[in-house]
Amino acid sequence: MEDINIVIEICGSAGEGTISAGEILSRFMSGQGFEIMSFDSYPAEIRGFGKCVAHTRISSNPIFSPGKFADILIALNDNHAITQLSSLKENGLLIYDSQPAKPHEEDKSVVGWTKPGMISYGIPLNMLAHKATGNARGVNMVALGGLAALLHVDKQGFTDSIKMRYAKKKQIVINSNVNSFLQGFVWTQENIKKIDPYSVEGVNLPSQKEKLIINGNQLVAQAALDANLTFYAGYPITPATKIMEILSRELPKHGGTLLQTEDEISAIGAVIGAGFGGKRAMTATSGPGFALMTEFTGLSVMAEVPAVIIDSQRAGPSTGMPTKTEQSDFNAAVSGGTGDCPRIVLAPRDTKSCYEATVLALYLAEKYQTLVVVLLDFFLSNSIKNIDIPEKPASQYLDANIAPDKKDLKEYQRYKITKNGISPRAIPGTKGGIFFSTGLEHNEYGRPDYSQAVHLKMTQKRFAKFNAVLSEAPDPEISINDKDQCDIGVISWGSSAGAAHEAVISAQKQGINASSFSSMMVSPFPEKALIEFSDKCRKILIPELNFSGQFANFITNILKRPIERLNFITGRPMASEDILQKMRNM
Repeated sequence: MEDINIVIEICGSAGEGTISAGEILSRFMSGQGFEIMSFDSYPAEIRGFGKCVAHTRISSNPIFSPGKFADILIALNDNHAITQLSSLKENGLLIYDSQPAKPHEEDKSVVGWTKPGMISYGIPLNMLAHKATGNARGVNMVALGGLAALLHVDKQGFTDSIKMRYAKKKQIVINSNVNSFLQGFVWTQENIKKIDPYSVEGVNLPSQKEKLIINGNQLVAQAALDANLTFYAGYPITPATKIMEILSRELPKHGGTLLQTEDEISAIGAVIGAGFGGKRAMTATSGPGFALMTEFTGLSVMAEVPAVIIDSQRAGPSTGMPTKTEQSDFNAAVSGGTGDCPRIVLAPRDTKSCYEATVLALYLAEKYQTLVVVLLDFFLSNSIKNIDIPEKPASQYLDANIAPDKKDLKEYQRYKITKNGISPRAIPGTKGGIFFSTGLEHNEYGRPDYSQAVHLKMTQKRFAKFNAVLSEAPDPEISINDKDQCDIGVISWGSSAGAAHEAVISAQKQGINASSFSSMMVSPFPEKALIEFSDKCRKILIPELNFSGQFANFITNILKRPIERLNFITGRPMASEDILQKMRNM
């Protein structure tokens, strides 16, 4: 076999080890040299009930999206797996417990719901778990053992991966998990007559460098540390809490300070205070918390104080659906707030670019003395990908403040008018650098001034900075064919960009003349590059994860032409398969 591309889902109830099993599978397959992308779906409640799904895509080729349908579904809980069966391909494989702890009620066995064409293997998961450990806690490991035997993977390598996962646990825990795995592996080898096509045996894998297995939240935290973050203030909120958890351990080791505040209003206030004092400062939140921060975002822009907000979007307004993904904070991030309040907004497109976006955000906030918002979402924050180890930031990204010189300090104007709008910024304590700072409109010295002329001049100054940022924006990601024109151009943003890129690659293989465009910087937006791309496309498609088409409305205002929209609010990441189908329909 030359290539492999398999999506595996493990479905169980909260507390059954579903997510742990998915993590072990992902880390093992990455260690074997495969590309992996995994994404977990679980209830907002901590544990005890609710459906959990560990979704893992494994491929010998680059992966840009998690895949919509599963090739293999492992049912740890029949009730939940019945509802997940619709995500299994028509010719997919179901692995289920053939000897559950008690007989199923009528129509409650998942195997009874399979469709013609699906393959089903019954493995006595519960019985083998009891045989290995004396209880049912090892069911997830028994299932992994059965899967490993069916895929023809290295048994010893998988066992070592389990030991590594539980290395900090007591030896009895390690032994229980390993024994459960081996019970499932051996029983499946001896009792299952394999008729499915899924195997990793003989797959040709390219030689790879050392990979980092990581999610977006972990990369944001690491990037912040590498980019000289010295102050973090925050309030716990799903799905951004992990960033604060990591920094609470690591930031003090780097000489920084972390403050857990009583709410998000206090968090952004503390960040702006630290920024005013010359420290690189950041917070992370989600939609409900970002809404509370809105008044202070205006202060950052008006007083020209650096501040970075990581907004990991989740589904719905208000509390919404905390553990479901969505791209519905675009309007709030780009335009939310009062008055003419320009701010920089970055939207990483994949796990790896979460690192680049965070480094860039701290740099731009400091240099341009303004607010920077980084838009992640639940999927980017929590999905695990194996990536090349990011390069540390270059020195110019670590200290970007434009300080006043001796001439500036003779009669210091904190808000001096300059060609690019950036004024020399004195850190409090600088000799001769005393100035007024306020949220009121002000003159060059920072003193309140409500005259029409000053308000116009200062507004123009703030927008001059905003427009100058484009000179440092990362180039848009554009995949275009060799022809001058294409039938369909797909314009995407954030986490949907990977699915769009993958859909375009598939479309090109099927003879559809298609191209894709995405930009990490969404405010200010690289309008010139967008218009040049649009002019080459007969039709435009914009897929995104919100109901109203927030990004599509934004792009339409730039292009002034009809577009096709593709909107989902399923709580799941964008699927390349849906984009491809829409392109076929177009």
